[in-house]
Amino acid sequence: MEIINRILERSKLNKELIGIWKYNDDESFWCGYVIDYNETLVKIQHYTKYGKPDGIIISQMANIKNIDFDDEYAKAMQVVIDYSKEIEKEENLNLPLSESENWDFEIVKKLEGNLNIVSSIEIRNSEYYSGFIIEVSETDFVLRCVGKMGEDEGLVIYKTEDVTGFRINDIDNRRRCLLYKWRKASL
Repeated sequence: MEIINRILERSKLNKELIGIWKYNDDESFWCGYVIDYNETLVKIQHYTKYGKPDGIIISQMANIKNIDFDDEYAKAMQVVIDYSKEIEKEENLNLPLSESENWDFEIVKKLEGNLNIVSSIEIRNSEYYSGFIIEVSETDFVLRCVGKMGEDEGLVIYKTEDVTGFRINDIDNRRRCLLYKWRKASL
């Protein structure tokens, strides 16, 4: 039996997640498990990055460039699928809007030390940096950066005056938080 058929069969029998990459499409990646396959076609149950079933994909075997299996992404996605209902739940945060010049400080101060909420903080109207706000002073704050797959990217200090916006506890950040806790084995 060809290796590819063994992997497809294992995915089918065990509902083991795989990632399928197609030729001429380096942007598109399907994650799911095999429902069925033959020499010509493969049918998979596709999942969104938030762990929700997202329809069935049928592709020609000849169009598959490679298949990822038993990798970190598949393991993390299995956690996301298993806890997808938790990701859906949005904790109600009461963060009143301030009319103060120090609105940015007031928000980071309210989020300080909360290791259940990942925030994405916009710096100077350009990029967002996501993580937990660990410590706050009058002029700056420490962010424990959390990557898209929940990886701990270390500590960074930002000036509070450079903050131009927030995305707090959105679905992407709830996913990051879940995966961070899983990586730290505290789920």
